[in-house]
Amino acid sequence: MKKLIVLIAAIAFVNHYNPSLLSFIWQKDGAFNASGTAKALLFVHDECGAPCNAALVHLKSKSIKPEVIDLKDNAEGRKLLQRYVDSTTLPVLVVGNNIYNGFNARSYNEFLYEIKGDSIFSWRDKRVYKQHFNEFNQPKVVIYSTRGCARCSDLRDDFDSYGIEYIEWDINNNSEAKIRYNILARAYGGSSDALLYVGTRRIEAFEVVGVLQAIEDLM
Repeated sequence: MKKLIVLIAAIAFVNHYNPSLLSFIWQKDGAFNASGTAKALLFVHDECGAPCNAALVHLKSKSIKPEVIDLKDNAEGRKLLQRYVDSTTLPVLVVGNNIYNGFNARSYNEFLYEIKGDSIFSWRDKRVYKQHFNEFNQPKVVIYSTRGCARCSDLRDDFDSYGIEYIEWDINNNSEAKIRYNILARAYGGSSDALLYVGTRRIEAFEVVGVLQAIEDLM
């Protein structure tokens, strides 16, 4: 029931502020198998060099076999890429409805969880992400807040207005949350910015629409 309440509330929020986004969220125009389950697409080019090589090596190390689309002399491949992104930054990983430009091992793993489950993570990461799920293994909406975080305040107001349940851990006053935050933030250059998660999924834009997408993917 709580899961349904969260989903309905998030839909109401998006529909109120930008109804056109709903058609994008629910469309299955991403990377999916015929059965509807998520799969991985990886767009590369031989001129991409180290980032593309690192992405391929990482996926192989995780026993993921993506559909690799080499864009060299491949007009159809470039046309397909434009369905997902306008950027020419490579590699581009598409997992289900989720897209990542470039390469970051943690971000890749957080997306690939949709395919592999928690076997994609190290034992240390599993301990961190375990705190992002309830006793029924349903993902929580989690804010790791920092001092003076204006967008945390805005998001908190949005969640409260639409009855979306969330947990907020102030890393300045919660030593255990600070440890988890440091592990997560290290992958992003040790950023001092707040972090927003739904289960294993980091929501970079701090927008409810991203929370809604993650709920759909992970529930």
